[in-house]
Amino acid sequence: MSSFQQNIKHMVRRSAGQMFWRKITVTSSAIKTATATDVSTAATGELAILEVIARTDATGLAGGTNFQLLSNNVSGVANILVETIANLGANATKVLRVGSAAADTTTADGTPTVTSLATVLESGKKLQVQNSAAVGTGAGVLTLHIKFERISDNADVQSVNI
Repeated sequence: MSSFQQNIKHMVRRSAGQMFWRKITVTSSAIKTATATDVSTAATGELAILEVIARTDATGLAGGTNFQLLSNNVSGVANILVETIANLGANATKVLRVGSAAADTTTADGTPTVTSLATVLESGKKLQVQNSAAVGTGAGVLTLHIKFERISDNADVQSVNI
């Protein structure tokens, strides 16, 4: 493949409207309360957050009242996905999807029970995690799979595991 063809393929792959996923791994004891902890680099352009799949290992999360996935955006609400720690115990799965309910009173279907909101990560802003009420404890692991759609050409963000 010629250099020109490779350049075109790269431009199309990173153009506005293209979707991609990032995986972030969070250890329960790394989740703080006083300040949010960055779990991504700064976005290099605007990115729509279309889906978040949150899965815990056999230990799950402990400590805190609510787990929060948020951003440090200037506009809009900060919280993207909030779920009670009790619902993120051993081998739990919660899914935020575009068009899903903002809050659901059941836990059986995997929808977050507190808040789930498709949103935009602004250029220069980061994804963060935080607990409410108390720090996380234990060695349980939460894996976040996040589906992004580029709003700006070449927009990207990288995962930071904690």
